[in-house]
Order: sequence, then C-alpha cells, then structure tokens
Amino acid sequence: IGLQEITYPEHFPKNSSKVAFAISFMTDYAATWSQPYLTKIFNGEAVVFSYFIDDFKSSFFDHNCRHRAGVALQNLRQTGTVLTYTQDFNSHARTVGWADSPLTSLYQHGLKENIQLAVVMSNIQFTSLQEMQAMALKAAPMPQPLTPMQWTSQPSNV
Repeated sequence: IGLQEITYPEHFPKNSSKVAFAISFMTDYAATWSQPYLTKIFNGEAVVFSYFIDDFKSSFFDHNCRHRAGVALQNLRQTGTVLTYTQDFNSHARTVGWADSPLTSLYQHGLKENIQLAVVMSNIQFTSLQEMQAMALKAAPMPQPLTPMQWTSQPSNV
C-alpha cells in the first residue's frame, strides 16, 4: 500500500483514499475489523491513514514475537543435523536482533556435545556468529551416500 502511495501519489490525494485502498484487499476477519473505517469514509468523516495503520498493526501484528524468539533461542538444541540447527537458530536470531556475542554463546551451547567439543578444540577465537557456524558446519559429520548395494537391498513398496 505504501509502495502504491509512493509510486502513484495522484491516486491517493486524501487519507481516506489510502484507507479505502488498503481495505479493498482485506478479507474475512480483517474485512470485518475494517468496517468502522469504511463507514467513516462513506459518511465523509475524516480518517487518518497513519492512525489506521497503527490500529491495524496493534490488531494483527505479533507484539511478542521478539520475546518468543528469544525464548526459542534459549531452548533450541541440535537434535538433527548442524545445518538444520543452524537454519532454525538463524531464523530466530534475525527476529531478536541481539548482538553476536550472546548469540554465539547460545549457538555453541545448543550444539550436540561432539560438535561443541570440535568447536572448542579448534582453539579459534571467533569474531562472529557466522564464523562459529562455519566451523560447526565443517566439524559436522557428512551424511554418507547410499552405496549400490544399499539401493538394491532396500525393500520395495511397489
């Protein structure tokens, strides 16, 4: 909506036209929620787009996402591959927006013990989370490809 407003300012001369445009994309609960704004527009009453957006955010956006991501990071443990753990960790790390130092510590403590040991034994002073993650990924055992014998010895579901 903001992009449309910037690109085609002549299409949105008033706050009410911006609000009406935004509402035109709403369905289900959001459409029901927007009815008071639509009523004001139809009655010629003033609506302020920034208030509409603030109201929309407070009604539909997750205000606790940073807190939940922080809790998830503190509880996250590697149970599968290092790659999967790293991807999950980074997903939450982007949300919390913490500095590298606490993230690096949390990341290391969530790794499986053998990977933690490899990271510590490397004697590397990591200057970033990304460096530690690269080391952990290198230290992780690589999955072995199936041999031709394993291909033929697998039961068939055909």
